[in-house]
Amino acid sequence: MSAVDEVLEAIDAAMQRGDGETAVNLAAAAARAHADDAEMQAAYGDVLMAFGDAGDACAAYEAAAGLEPQSSWVWADVAGARLALADFEAAREAAERAQKAGDDPEALDVLCRLAERDGDLKRADDLARRAHALEPQAYPLPFRLGAEEFRALVQLAVEEIPEDFQAALAGDVAILVEPVPPVELLTAESPPLDSRILGLYEGVSLPEREGSRPALPDRIYLFQHNLEHEASTRAELIEQIRVTVFHEVGHYFGFSDEDLEERDFG
Repeated sequence: MSAVDEVLEAIDAAMQRGDGETAVNLAAAAARAHADDAEMQAAYGDVLMAFGDAGDACAAYEAAAGLEPQSSWVWADVAGARLALADFEAAREAAERAQKAGDDPEALDVLCRLAERDGDLKRADDLARRAHALEPQAYPLPFRLGAEEFRALVQLAVEEIPEDFQAALAGDVAILVEPVPPVELLTAESPPLDSRILGLYEGVSLPEREGSRPALPDRIYLFQHNLEHEASTRAELIEQIRVTVFHEVGHYFGFSDEDLEERDFG
């Protein structure tokens, strides 16, 4: 086993046991020590992406692309990071560059999601089928629904929220469905939110209100096409909508992500 393979194995082991700090430190040190190795630069990017640092991950992937500019997989990695950063034109350029070198499922998935943003579902579904054919497990076919039927499932999910939660929600929170996250929502934060998010709570949570009520209701956004990517059957989509609604309602009540995990609100 080569030195690079040993380091990659150690990074993977740290990730598997949930030791993020060790994984990041190992990957950063390896990237410095093997500055001319594209695989090592990309591995560093993978670790950073796993912990939500799309900006530095993109830099690592671009370093890998500079070392192997003819490889489709490195440009696909760049495309995925750019998509996460809501840098859509750069994501499109990198994905198309990857495709020139050969079909890559991640690049196809990026182009699929960009087609959804363009409102071209026919092209999006063609790209999704091509990605699925290459890696069926990693890229399941999105389960599509019409907008009206999707909203009906959202209403069913809302009705499953515990009654005491529903009483507190009444009149204070608007639940909105968008096809994809609007760019202004994504870029309202720095760094931007990942454009593949399933839902978003926007407002002032109950514990932070100090007795006052905002002039406008808070908003919970659900992003239909992103949710469709998380399901390959109607039952899976219903469950994903339910989990996402519960998760965002939890943020309204002031629960952290860790609190929500403990309460099985995912």
